[in-house]
Amino acid sequence: MYRIGEIAKLMNISKRTIDYYTLMGLLNPIRTDANYRLYGEESIQILALIEHYKNLKMPLEEIKSSIELIKSENGIDKQKAEKHFEQIAMIMKHLKEEIKVIEPILQKLSNQQKEMLVNKLSSQGVSLAQTLLLLFR
Repeated sequence: MYRIGEIAKLMNISKRTIDYYTLMGLLNPIRTDANYRLYGEESIQILALIEHYKNLKMPLEEIKSSIELIKSENGIDKQKAEKHFEQIAMIMKHLKEEIKVIEPILQKLSNQQKEMLVNKLSSQGVSLAQTLLLLFR
């Protein structure tokens, strides 16, 4: 379990941002007897997911809906699930178009530059795979 300052430092975000996410209901810390908020591993996963969605330029309200859908313990609302997957499909289509646009540029890069980009994309690919695993749990 992490106090707000610890999780902020660990995730490289401000305490104020964590406060805001908590206020929005995205994070659900437990309170100690001394009224400290403690955040667990689920909070770390949610913060990573939020950052991932923000990098995809998804609005915070849509991020909240997606996370609520993932965290839902009740039956999943079919319309919400369909909307979420439509959003993912739209993002994937956009990425495919972006790849087509940058392909000629990539062909002009040196092998060292290409390797650097592959390494960078590999870490992001792992993040995407983790997100998809969260979605299909």
